[in-house]
Amino acid sequence: MAGFSQRYLIVCGGTGGHLSPGIAIAERLIARGHECRLVVSRKEIDSRLREKYTHLHFEAAPGAPLGFSPAVLARFLIQSVLAFRFAGELMRSFRPNAIVVFGGFMSPPYILLARKAGIFVAIHESNRLPGRAVRMLARQADRVYLPVGVRLRQVPVSRIRCAGYPVRREIKHIKKADARRKMELKGHGRTLVIIGGSQGARSLNQWVGQHFKELAREGINVFAVTGPGKGAASVVELRSEQGEAVRATFIPFSDDMGLLLSVADLVISRAGAGAIAEITECLAPAILIPYPHAADRHQEANARFLEKQGGAIVVMESEMDRLIGEVRDLIFNDWMLNQLRSNLRALTRGNVAEEMVRDLERSVGLHGERLRKQLKKAGI
Repeated sequence: MAGFSQRYLIVCGGTGGHLSPGIAIAERLIARGHECRLVVSRKEIDSRLREKYTHLHFEAAPGAPLGFSPAVLARFLIQSVLAFRFAGELMRSFRPNAIVVFGGFMSPPYILLARKAGIFVAIHESNRLPGRAVRMLARQADRVYLPVGVRLRQVPVSRIRCAGYPVRREIKHIKKADARRKMELKGHGRTLVIIGGSQGARSLNQWVGQHFKELAREGINVFAVTGPGKGAASVVELRSEQGEAVRATFIPFSDDMGLLLSVADLVISRAGAGAIAEITECLAPAILIPYPHAADRHQEANARFLEKQGGAIVVMESEMDRLIGEVRDLIFNDWMLNQLRSNLRALTRGNVAEEMVRDLERSVGLHGERLRKQLKKAGI
């Protein structure tokens, strides 16, 4: 542990994929005696997670993604001015020892202002293809955390550390029997879980609506996380061909992804880095459907990498007409499901969040010592 308490400003808003690892790191830093503030966006997904983690200190900041239509560009420019002002005031009042950034449109003001002030900057990239903000600003960072095998040519190797995706403490594998009991699932039917990412996926929601009756006839229960603003919570009950009750449960948002993934015999999911990390942690066999419009097709890169490790099956959105067949073939194939679980178990590499926190403590401590020596040498 570091010899003194450190103050961390963690910039992680905009999507669940950025906010979730920020929370994971903040909780562990606080447990080790440090002080943290998390900078998040004013979007609904950030508000939902803020309500759950009331013991953490959040700062809802202005900001907007870059786009090139006149209206989007104008909003980006206005919000950028507000964001720089907000970031400057926050950094002056909080006086952080380090800025930890998880990518996204909220990153630039904090990285640039921290660099100017001599504050330690760490950037975490979780996707196999780094995002635009990370590519543009990584050379400004003192530490860059990248997935295994990913490199950024503009960053010296000495500044790079291999790191996976920090998963929140409560997201962990639960025994199937315990998960089914908590979810009040009766009978012997299989369970299919559909996750469209923190924003939901309209195409996956439509697929469930079109095929639930077919799934129900075969005794397959469905839990679909539809996403904020994509329909109210609801439950539909039908009967299988054997006469057992089968349910389709639709919820806009899940506060317990560990339980939901653990109860699944099979998961259909988008391929964001966060979703893949949670699927891996919970040993959930999955069919991944990358979002086709993701920047630089990074979701496809994420999905293909896991597929090569034997941890998932990939179906592109343009091929969704074969998805029902893939589900039928896989969800009742115990040998294949067990093989996928075994491969996922082999991919879990220690505690990513704990390892990252220990590296941050050491690096921020050394950075502070160097600054103090420089100030002393300059007679300040």
